[in-house]
Amino acid sequence: MKNSILILISVAFLKLKNVGAETTADRVKSAGYLSESYNVTTRDGFRLTLFRIKKPSEPSHTQRPVALLMHGLLSSSDLWVLKGVPDLLAYALVENGYDVWLANTRGNPYGGYHPKLSLNSREYWRFSWHEIAVVDLPNIIDYVLEATQQGTLHYVGHSQGTTVILVLLSTYPEYSEKLRSVHLLAPVSFMENSRSTMIRALSLPFGSYSFITPWFGDTSLLENVFIRNILGFESCRRTEGALFICPYLFFVGFGGRSDYTLENVYPDFYSTHPARCSMNQAIHFVQLYKSGHFRQFDFGTKGNEQRYNQTTPPDYQLVNINPRFPLHLYHSKDDTFSAKEDVEHLVTLLGNKSVRHFIDLNNFAHMDFVLGYNVKDVVNGDVLSEMKRVDGLLAG
Repeated sequence: MKNSILILISVAFLKLKNVGAETTADRVKSAGYLSESYNVTTRDGFRLTLFRIKKPSEPSHTQRPVALLMHGLLSSSDLWVLKGVPDLLAYALVENGYDVWLANTRGNPYGGYHPKLSLNSREYWRFSWHEIAVVDLPNIIDYVLEATQQGTLHYVGHSQGTTVILVLLSTYPEYSEKLRSVHLLAPVSFMENSRSTMIRALSLPFGSYSFITPWFGDTSLLENVFIRNILGFESCRRTEGALFICPYLFFVGFGGRSDYTLENVYPDFYSTHPARCSMNQAIHFVQLYKSGHFRQFDFGTKGNEQRYNQTTPPDYQLVNINPRFPLHLYHSKDDTFSAKEDVEHLVTLLGNKSVRHFIDLNNFAHMDFVLGYNVKDVVNGDVLSEMKRVDGLLAG
């Protein structure tokens, strides 16, 4: 009950600035690599910044296989380059000869600019991850392929980053031809069995559409400095804070108690997380939990009839997904956001279009797929191995 009250209070106040935090480019430089930034403008006007990572010794125009990394909910490109993580996938890919690009989505600190809409307007925040999937992501993929003069790329998504690629491939199956391999870390589609404290707390007010859905939905989630102080996020920027409250917040907000994310990661993580996003993104996940379906946003009976010509939202047609090589899904038993049972259901529906990588470790949680000290052995090794296998097949 206390968790529910804290989360609901945090939703009622919505204005945060990540002041003084290092940027993705700063972190890449500190790690000894070079970065370049590129701006992609979506067809509806959002400007998204992408970061490209290179080794200092790498010639500028060397063509290498491309890897695109997409963050999850309440996150940004910062996730892939946080300090304190021993074996980050982004740098491992660079060291193995990949042209690595870090994506960002509308509304987050690297995707906030819109020429006609203010961050303070409700119209600005009138989107969920559906728009990220069918507008942002294809624009990003097309831009990266054009910039690199490549025909295909590898895709790695975490959390919401897996949701949006599933939606894209269900909606626009032709994008399968632009993908070499697809890796879904902590995949999120069906959520009926989710044990996330945040999702369960929000399911009562937002599980079904009501008049409060757009009132809260068309705002920015967890963006109030005062609320962040109350919840303890600001104290987590300091090492001493990380020793007590930060693992608890990690559990409540990000999907499970972790035994694998080191305490020295928390200050840098919380310097930019939770990142700005639309409340509608969280509501959309809550709707999946309540309905048991993997489907489009629920606007209520009247709104659904206007948008979809039916009273309920249409399901995403996973049957349309026809990848060149099977999708690779990485999941664990103690990820409370992406439940084992829900991932198994997704794997069943995908059939031979997917390969499941089950990490059978206690308390290997939602964020550990990127930030865990053991990712080199339990995640990154398999990702790299499959990428190289596919590259070899396509080259031969």
